[in-house]
This record gives sequence, structure tokens and C-alpha cells, in this order.
Amino acid sequence: MRDDADAFEEAGARVALIGLGSAEQAALFCERREIPFDCLVQPDRSAHKAFGLRRGTWNQTVGPAVWVPWLKDQVTGKPQGAFGQGDVAQLPGTFVVDTEGRVRYAFRSRRSSEIPTNEEVLEALERVREAR
Repeated sequence: MRDDADAFEEAGARVALIGLGSAEQAALFCERREIPFDCLVQPDRSAHKAFGLRRGTWNQTVGPAVWVPWLKDQVTGKPQGAFGQGDVAQLPGTFVVDTEGRVRYAFRSRRSSEIPTNEEVLEALERVREAR
């Protein structure tokens, strides 16, 4: 998302990353990766639970199906990573929530390496904008 920060801003989005761990770990994560968005933490997984994000199995978090995308991200210079010492089995998700608090797009990852493309999220933002 970082690489398309301008496109998200133009779409009227306010992007926030929510991770597990401490505030210090989140700040370091965002600083090292030059993340231009809000980086928030909630160590009790309350946001993850509220959005229906599950904890993954070994295969979903570190198994072979995760290795290939992870290696690709490393090679292309877009490494994925967690904020810190949180629950390594927690699966990620991506959501578009409108200004009234309704979830208009939900992507719940089935593997820790699975994330939607920026284009897919930007299309969801456009649909929200068109619906207004």
C-alpha cells in the first residue's frame, strides 16, 4: 500500500495498519519500512476478533504455501512483516469501512502471505465513492 499512498489519498481513504505488539514495535516497523500511514496496535487482538480474523494453522502461517509468496516479496523488495512480538498465528485482513462505520469491503486472509492487490482495494474504494 505504501507504494500507492498517493492513489489511496486521492481516493479519499485514510489507511491504518493495525498490528499486535507494543506501540514501540509499531513505530519501529513503520519507520524502517517508511510507512506513510497510521500504525496502531492492540495487543489483545480485539480489532482482529471484531473483524472476524482467525488464527491460522501451521500450514496457513509458515507452511509451504506461504514460502513462495514470502520469497517473491523478499526478491521484489516488498517484504511483509509483523509489528513485533504478537500472535504469529494471527491471520491478516484488509477492510474498507465507510464514514458511517459500515464495512464495504472485506478480505480475510486464508494464509499469512495472502493480501489483496492495491488495485482491488482501490476499486472497492471507488465503489464506495460511487454509492454516495
